[in-house]
Amino acid sequence: MKKVYILFAAFLISITYGQAQETRTFMFVGEPNTAAWKFLMENPQDRKETVAQSFKDIGGKIIGYYFGLGDGKNYIICELPNDNELIQAVYLMRLPSGLLASYQITELMPSDQMIKALEKSKELIKKEKQTSGRGPDDN
Repeated sequence: MKKVYILFAAFLISITYGQAQETRTFMFVGEPNTAAWKFLMENPQDRKETVAQSFKDIGGKIIGYYFGLGDGKNYIICELPNDNELIQAVYLMRLPSGLLASYQITELMPSDQMIKALEKSKELIKKEKQTSGRGPDDN
């Protein structure tokens, strides 16, 4: 009976971990070049729904679709499946278009995870000081 409880607990943990890792959140930042701005001005249209459908087709979801005031950059916040090859492919597909002056992708971290990272960092600094007698503030 004990084995059944242990297996059931392991199953629940794997389901919980799997659900937490199904998607990851990213921000794509694209800076249209002169040719892209010319096209956008000659053909004004809201591309959010088209982009949202494209992300949906690959198992993703658009959370936000914005243009920056004063910088002219396009900011797309989305969730993508936890698949590094797919994430990189989504990033790479825009590079050969010739319409972007710059382009980057940043994975976003929820604030609760940042708190945990800060706590872990404090522990690592403490261990480093214990091991070497020095910390990041020491020269």
